[in-house]
Amino acid sequence: MGMLRRSLPSLAALAIALLTGRITDKTTGQPLADVRVRATGAYVTRTAVTNRNGRYAIPGLRPGRYRIRISSNDVPPQTFHVAVERAPQTYDITACSTTLDYECDPGSPFGGG
Repeated sequence: MGMLRRSLPSLAALAIALLTGRITDKTTGQPLADVRVRATGAYVTRTAVTNRNGRYAIPGLRPGRYRIRISSNDVPPQTFHVAVERAPQTYDITACSTTLDYECDPGSPFGGG
């Protein structure tokens, strides 16, 4: 019985978290639509795409640390790290858009400028 108890994950590990946020252009503040947002953690990878208001929602994440990678045709790939908790959590991102920000450096991981 003791061995079975030790092999079962804790209730906290089974909790499901929701990561939401908004992606906006770093210079203009305008929302960035159609940006792919990928959250990669120890046990799962989930992907979402921002809507016309720049909002995204990634459900089904276990609490833990995630690498967030964003990219689109107009947004150079950028990577961030975030700790996701059990409750719904908001993570807003300002990014460089080559369409809206002419000083953007597509080669820079942080948008340059």
